[in-house]
Amino acid sequence: MPVANKIYIVGAGAIGMSLAVNLIQSGRRLTAVRTSHRKDSWDTMKIAVQGNENPPIEASVEMVSLSRLESLPDGIIVITAKATANRLIASELKQKKANLPIILLQNGIGVESAFIESGFPDIYRCVLYATSQEREENYFRFRSVAASPIGAVQGSGRELENIVEQLNTANLQFRAEERITEETWKKTIMNSVFNSICPLLEVDNGIFCRDQRVADIAVEIVRETLEVTKRLGLDLNEKALMEQLLRISQRSDGQLISTLQDLQNGN
Repeated sequence: MPVANKIYIVGAGAIGMSLAVNLIQSGRRLTAVRTSHRKDSWDTMKIAVQGNENPPIEASVEMVSLSRLESLPDGIIVITAKATANRLIASELKQKKANLPIILLQNGIGVESAFIESGFPDIYRCVLYATSQEREENYFRFRSVAASPIGAVQGSGRELENIVEQLNTANLQFRAEERITEETWKKTIMNSVFNSICPLLEVDNGIFCRDQRVADIAVEIVRETLEVTKRLGLDLNEKALMEQLLRISQRSDGQLISTLQDLQNGN
């Protein structure tokens, strides 16, 4: 498989930084791109990531603000910023004539629409089964739950295999997936549970394994969301979804869901 000349990670948050460190440790060349205008300069930052029961790994990450990024001649663009910034990101990248493959590491339905409307030819969705939390400045606690599927929204299967190869590392694994719409809905259902219950109770992701009463609330939410997917013609199974939810809960025990992190940080 051909090797991408460079990976651009748009979004310098917990997931973006954890991905960057793992990729650099695996020999990839990359630049992390800030979407915030608070730091409008090129610089290099040392980032540490504590993985699944492994010693922390460190890497010096080259960083630049999106407004200062001049050209993207080759490689792939991975979007890890919040989906609320997608229209701004798509507009900025289009102005820079960056017609590289776009890979969205974001939750939610329809997050790719801004890039489709902007005319990007190759767009891929990733359903990310990993969590990351900043414990102190430039130090992140990262947990991988399972290999994260990537599928084509519009693009070629050959390019998909190359993208998976570029992003896959020992600590953060990816796989190609033909039925990415179904996988996206599965994760959306998971997030409907975690992003509602955990912030309301102000608890970590492991609560569903520790408290049966909370797990019972999760079942009710899953059943409600399945009424929506049935109308869309998606055949998703309640038992399988709950088993997956409990696996995620167990493997991310102690981690805070991003919504709760944002609330605690005043975002």
